[in-house]
This record gives sequence, structure tokens and C-alpha cells, in this order.
Amino acid sequence: MKELEAEFLGRYFWDGCLTVKNNKAQFSITGDLKEEKEFYKRVVVPEFNELFNLSLKLREYKSNGVCGLYYSSKNFARELQETYNLKPGKKLNVNLPLLKTKNEKIAFLRGIFDTDGSIYFCKSYFKTKKPTFCNSFHYKPKIKIALISEKIITFIYNIFLELDFSPRMYSPRKQKKQENIIYALVLDNDKDVKKWITEIGFKNIKHKTKVKVWEKYGFCPPKTTIKDRYMILQGVLDPLTFYSWKQNDL
Repeated sequence: MKELEAEFLGRYFWDGCLTVKNNKAQFSITGDLKEEKEFYKRVVVPEFNELFNLSLKLREYKSNGVCGLYYSSKNFARELQETYNLKPGKKLNVNLPLLKTKNEKIAFLRGIFDTDGSIYFCKSYFKTKKPTFCNSFHYKPKIKIALISEKIITFIYNIFLELDFSPRMYSPRKQKKQENIIYALVLDNDKDVKKWITEIGFKNIKHKTKVKVWEKYGFCPPKTTIKDRYMILQGVLDPLTFYSWKQNDL
């Protein structure tokens, strides 16, 4: 398997959708219009076209805030089913890819974390008499993914172990009674986060800008948009404006 194929499968396993119904078939892979348009335009669409020798263009739907790829083709749907053993419909019980090499495993992880994973930053909640850097700023990075498929999350967990990571699994939970059970894991120690950034990395600009802000300032404020982070990196926006305290409080 090519690394590009493994990365495509990672992206498909959450943001992708294969629908086959009434003699019609459609493949789609979508993301958030505001936060992921650049990622889809610069990475997802070109790599998809390269892999499948197509010339599709990014489509935008402002009414529901979505952008992505849409391809209606029975032959293409059949190709995905035969080549990659993909199942149409919901991804609760999927056929997992056979990843033989280290590079294939890395590409798959990057693909699925780019589209459905997240990197976020926490501060310490250890109480001190005076504010400190650690309990004032969101300085500690964590990389997390949460899915409704126990099969996929276990697959990801085992790949991490094979690559010498130490992932931590969350207890399965439901936010609401009528919702599916959520399965999640996190990389939350410094060694694993550094290993991810240096050996796997992100292609999604949404995630990459968070890492760049953290590397530049030692922290990354929560609830920033990709536009905010670009402005912070350009020196136009002070990251301290996302905090209510004053600098001389430290």
C-alpha cells in the first residue's frame, strides 16, 4: 500500500462517507468551511486527485458551513469497495486496513487525526499563593481522538503501541441517552507529544497553527480560530488578549 493510500484511508475513516443506494453511489469527504477550507484546498483535494487520477474541485456549502469533495460514480464506489474493502454506510463495524510498514501506519494515523483528532492545551490547576506561568497559561499540549467505533479506536491504540507511544484510553461514555457511545484516547505526556510532532505531524493547518503558536509563545490560548492564530503568528494579535488577568499579576 502506498503511504498516500494509507493517509487517504485515515481521512476517510471519519470524515469520509460512501453511500450506495437505489443503483446510485456517492463518495464524499467533508470538513468545516471556516476552519478547514485551506487544508482541504491545499492538501485533501490535490492528494485525492493525485491518488485516483481525477480532477475534482473543492465544493463549498455556506448554508451549513461545510466544504469538501463529492464524487458520484458507481464505478468509483465499486473501486473503493474492491480495492480497500470499504463498507457503505455508518462506520460502527468497519473493515480495517492492512498496514504492513511503519510509514503506512504513520500515514494512516496522520490522516485520521488530521480530520477527526485534535490538539489542545491545558493549564495546571495546582493552587498557589500567586499566579504562575503554569496555572495561568494553557501550556501543556494533549492530542486526542474520540470516535463512535470501538473497533477503530482499538485499532489506533494498538498502532500507537507498535510505534512505541503510550496512549491512554478513556472510559466509554455517552453524552446523551440517545447518542452513540464515545470511545476516546489521548497522548498526554511530553514524550509522546514531542514524538508525534517530530515523527508524524499534522497536515491540517487548523492543528499546525496551534502547534506554531505554542512553539513561539510556550502556550496556546483556548477557543482561538485559525484566523486568530494566523494573526498571533504575524504579530498582529497579542495572545494575552485571550486572558482576563494583567501581565504584571505574575
